[in-house]
Amino acid sequence: MPRVVRLAAAQMGATHRTDPREKTLARMLRLLEDAAAQGAQVVLYPEIAFTTFFPRYIIHDKNELESWYEHGDITKSPQTKPLFDRAQELGIDISLGFAEAADDGQHFNSCIYYSSHDGSIISKYRKIHLPGTFEPFENPDAIQQLEKRYFKPGDLGWKAFRVPGLEKNGPPEGRGDPIFGMMICNDRRWAESWRVLGLQGVEVVLCGYNTAGYAPDLWGSDPNQDPKEAEASALFQHKLSMQGHSYTNSTFSVSAARCGYDDGKFHLIAGSCIVGPEGYILAESKTSEDEIIVADCDLDACKQGKEKTFNFSKHRRIEHYKLITEQKGVVEPPLKNGTVATVVNGISVNGVQKNKIRILLCNPNSTKFMTDNCVEMVKPTLPPDVEVVGLTAPAPGPTAIEGNFDNILSAAAAVRAVLPIANDFDAILVACYSDHALIRMLREELDQPVIGIMEASLFAARTLGARFGIIAVSARSKIMQAEAVRHYGLDSFCVGVGSCNLGVLELESKPTDEVMKIMADVGRDLVAKGADTLTLGCAGMTLMKPAVEKAVGKDVTVIDGVVAGVHHLIGLVRMGGKTAKAGLYRSSEQDRIARRQEVW
Repeated sequence: MPRVVRLAAAQMGATHRTDPREKTLARMLRLLEDAAAQGAQVVLYPEIAFTTFFPRYIIHDKNELESWYEHGDITKSPQTKPLFDRAQELGIDISLGFAEAADDGQHFNSCIYYSSHDGSIISKYRKIHLPGTFEPFENPDAIQQLEKRYFKPGDLGWKAFRVPGLEKNGPPEGRGDPIFGMMICNDRRWAESWRVLGLQGVEVVLCGYNTAGYAPDLWGSDPNQDPKEAEASALFQHKLSMQGHSYTNSTFSVSAARCGYDDGKFHLIAGSCIVGPEGYILAESKTSEDEIIVADCDLDACKQGKEKTFNFSKHRRIEHYKLITEQKGVVEPPLKNGTVATVVNGISVNGVQKNKIRILLCNPNSTKFMTDNCVEMVKPTLPPDVEVVGLTAPAPGPTAIEGNFDNILSAAAAVRAVLPIANDFDAILVACYSDHALIRMLREELDQPVIGIMEASLFAARTLGARFGIIAVSARSKIMQAEAVRHYGLDSFCVGVGSCNLGVLELESKPTDEVMKIMADVGRDLVAKGADTLTLGCAGMTLMKPAVEKAVGKDVTVIDGVVAGVHHLIGLVRMGGKTAKAGLYRSSEQDRIARRQEVW
């Protein structure tokens, strides 16, 4: 007996920044009624359906920013509850995207599946592939995409789930209820999203999206491209992703767009569609307005691909797929002249002559703006024959390093990224203000000089002054840095470590003036205790140096560990310095091979 489910996509046209929530909710309710009239059993709404796509704006006011998120249980919140109540009355399941303020204070770009059969949310997904940037583009006319600023990467993975109540006579004996999965917008472009769901036997993939029709700064495309051509390209790539991946995973898929011209100027593509497991489009939107599309989907049509062409258990060769999980960025094959091509964080850094000193600045946390700030800070100080390349540790490395647990996790993530490209560099700077585990790991495995920004800053402080103080970020980093000073044998020269009582990421998220005032106050307090040199106790503070210098006066020297570290390493490279291997820093690589621990 066929397993037919009638699926629907609820495409939504323009939603403006000034639109009241009640207006948007009323539109969603009308779409639900339309879908019910057409016999739909499942209705998919777009990404961030309840509001306009606010990540395109820079929002400084905290209260305004929080107003864009949904707090608590969205099935019970007064501004969203009517949709779920009506879905329950109509006996229709709904899936929709929204900006989530989690109970622990974190924010995610999320979606849920609400089962009218169970009367509850049976699955939640948080967007993993966040596109765009943390900081806005310099071009004032650019279409901004600031999801990395307003959301954390999803932490729930792609979990397929069974949906009860869709088959009139219940599921076939031994077969179980239909298997659904969810993803959001940019996830659809990544084969990994689909294959993880495919490996769980997914039969229907739901994907809401907000996709710009013209955004050359975001895409890196020709800024002179005709907007109509750009829209056609974006639509083609959207359909290619939905059709191609539906085919290669033998699954139906439903995609629902938020489209039209938000605020009369921000263009989003339409193209909502329902695709079958052979990759053919079964239904497609015809407008850029609010619109329902439906299609009857016989889930048994997935069987042919799953049992033949894409029978994963028969045909996949996972022994050859290791790079997919072990390597994040691109490492190109060797060049013809035998030198190794290098791509750091997705950017090629090839073609540098060997008479140029190359220093790898490794930020062991996974927050790229910190890496970029460090590189920009040191650039004006570099001699012509020195190049500094920034590397940000890949996920699952922590976004900030605020304790020993973060220290170890970040070292494990960073070392896997550094070692494959280390031979292309003459020295390595670990840009974390601590006695970081990565420093000793790299000293063991490499001949090149390696130093951390804390150690380098303290050497500079001892050279330039008699007594130093450290401006730390948090109360815990204050303790850890005091311990590190003792470990380095410099505690008798330290007047103390002063805490700003901030989180590492608050150095960027809090207003700059507020952070600078806190740092200046801590700096003045340390000077009052006798410090004639101050060191900045976090790589994230690097752009705050002028504010501290102004606060403490010209007779006190303020040292940025990034600049100190880079120039310390330049000196060691010029004198031919190498890491000694006769003692503590002898590599244990051969010992690992001997005990058959070649994968780490």
